[in-house]
Amino acid sequence: MKLTVRFQAMQSTCPDDNVEANIVPVDSEFDLDPSETALVLVDVWGGHHIKSHYERTGVIMAETIRPCIEAARSCGVAVIYAPSPRIARTYPQSARYGVGSEIARPDGPEHDEWPPGDYRDAKGKYSSLARPYNEKIPGYDGDLPEWWHIRAIAEVIEPQADDFVVATGEQLHLLLRDRRIVNLVYAGFATNICVVYRDYGLQAMRARGYRPVLLRDCTSAIETRDTFDTLLITRTLILDLERWFPTSDSAAFIQACSREP
Repeated sequence: MKLTVRFQAMQSTCPDDNVEANIVPVDSEFDLDPSETALVLVDVWGGHHIKSHYERTGVIMAETIRPCIEAARSCGVAVIYAPSPRIARTYPQSARYGVGSEIARPDGPEHDEWPPGDYRDAKGKYSSLARPYNEKIPGYDGDLPEWWHIRAIAEVIEPQADDFVVATGEQLHLLLRDRRIVNLVYAGFATNICVVYRDYGLQAMRARGYRPVLLRDCTSAIETRDTFDTLLITRTLILDLERWFPTSDSAAFIQACSREP
C-alpha cells in the first residue's frame, strides 16, 4: 500500500538561508506492506468529562476514524485499540498479549515505591506541586451526565473479535513483534496529551525504534477558550510533530488500503 505522508523539512540551499521561514511541508510516499502495518487507536473513548471535546471527538470517530478502521480491516491492516490500562482490561482482546504481573519487590522502607506516594499525589510537603484543578468543575457535587464518564471505547467504533486491545506500550510492542508489524498509523485523542505521551504513544514508540504516522484529521487536541474556535492547538501541534513524525490523512489512508498491489 502506498501512503502519502507529510513532513516539515528545511529547504535551505546554504547556511545563510537555513532559517525557520524555509521549513516547509514536504510530501513523501511510504510503501507499506499491509501485513506489517497496524492502525493504532489511542484513547478512543465513549465518554469524556470535557463536553466540547467529547462532542467533537465523537464526530471525528463516527465520520473519519470509522471509515479508516473499515479500510484497514478490508486490506489486512491490524486494528489495535490502546484505550488506557483501566479501559483496556475490560476487553477480552487485551488478554492476548498480556505482559504478566508487576515485578515483585521486597518489603521494608528502603524498598518503598519511588517516587513516594505523597509526591505522586502532590500532598504533604509536596503540596505546592499540585496542578491547578483546570478541567473539571471545582466544588460541584451534583449528578454527572452519562457522557461525562469514561467507561469504554466508543460504541460507534467498538473492537471486533479479531481486533487487538492493549493496555501498555510493552504489550503493544510484544504484539507487534509477534505479528511482525513495523508500520504504525495513529489516530485518536487527545493530540496534545495521550497520543504523544502515553507509553504506547508517538514518542514512546519512536523511542522503541518505530516510525509512527499520525492521521491529521483523525485526532484533536484539548483546546482552550482562546483556541477553541480555530482549533489552534491541534493545528499547531501537528505542524510541530511533523518535524519528527510523518503525518497523513484519512483519505490518503483509505486510498492506500484500497489500491491493488
